[in-house]
Amino acid sequence: MTYKLLFRVCFLLILVTPARAHDPHPPQLNVTFLAQPAAIVQNGSTRLYYEMVITNFNKNSYVLDAIEAKAGASQIRYEGQSLAAMIDRLGGRAQRESPASGIEGGRGIIVFLALDLGEGKAPSTIEHRLSVVDDNGEAHEIVLAPLRVSQESPIVIAPPLQGEWIAGDSANNRPDAAHRRAVLIDNGHAWLAQRYAIDWVQYQTVDGKRTTWKGPEDKNESYFCYNQPIYSVAAGRVVDASDGMAENVPHSGKYAVPIDFNNAAGNHVVVEIAPHRFVLYAHMRPGSLPVKTGDSVEVRQIIGRVGNTGSSSEPHLHMHIDDQPSFLAGNGVPYEFMNGEASGPVEANVSSPDAIHFGPIGPQKPFSKDYPAENAAVTFR
Repeated sequence: MTYKLLFRVCFLLILVTPARAHDPHPPQLNVTFLAQPAAIVQNGSTRLYYEMVITNFNKNSYVLDAIEAKAGASQIRYEGQSLAAMIDRLGGRAQRESPASGIEGGRGIIVFLALDLGEGKAPSTIEHRLSVVDDNGEAHEIVLAPLRVSQESPIVIAPPLQGEWIAGDSANNRPDAAHRRAVLIDNGHAWLAQRYAIDWVQYQTVDGKRTTWKGPEDKNESYFCYNQPIYSVAAGRVVDASDGMAENVPHSGKYAVPIDFNNAAGNHVVVEIAPHRFVLYAHMRPGSLPVKTGDSVEVRQIIGRVGNTGSSSEPHLHMHIDDQPSFLAGNGVPYEFMNGEASGPVEANVSSPDAIHFGPIGPQKPFSKDYPAENAAVTFR
């Protein structure tokens, strides 16, 4: 056989070689994402926080055995207990006789993903591969189309407070992360406005223990952060403001008024600081708001004082930035503080309705254009 004829035969074989056979029983799982991921620099490391929604359109059950995520040079595989800890079931109910990562027919789950990319830059896309086992024990792979990553840099802001504070429940991927898992539905859309929310509290050491108050536990005035001034983190325009809601009794297990979708923020201010960038300051003290809707504010202008109103169990400032002028119905976007000093992560139950307990707090180091680690101690000057 001549070289030319051999080449033609090989070329023909290449053309007619069939593609890899398609799964004859593809899992009837629909996979979507709540929002486009966007990178944030947290405690010096580039991170991606985002959410995968998996819905079972079949009557049969599946088990999500593993998720592989490839983001640039980083490739991470989640399986076993680490994967189970990332999952919330739609409706919040345990499913009958299912493993932690099981998806019964007609049900769904949300997988809360967090990729730590170290000091590298965010990639343009993330590739995902899901390993699934059906109720006949047959293994399947689901390869998703690349998920685009926003290339928009986080907005950089000034501090909302002065002095030393705990960045309570800042973005993290623990199963009990209250802000990170606060997915809510409004007008037929799933929102996660509080993806990067922080509950700012202050502590002191009293009788050898770190605590957020001294004196009667049920008095707001006993809490170290109560009535502290709140500063606008950027220049902008007030698009929503509400005052006059009564304060809650700390750690009483009750609210001063019934809480609903419209008043959970309590006395609050929303400031538009850029197109589709709204800063929400929540739970302010009654009568402390010097601004109203329509006012222009400057960076570091006082816009209220720390209180205990709305969905709040003790005095603190809840602050986050999202793309809608709403406390709950928006998509939380990353932001970074211009400068300050911060510790690494701290063990603390800041989202608890009871007294807050703190673990060891390490030394604080200067930072620039960074977002604090989980429950970090942060000093703003």
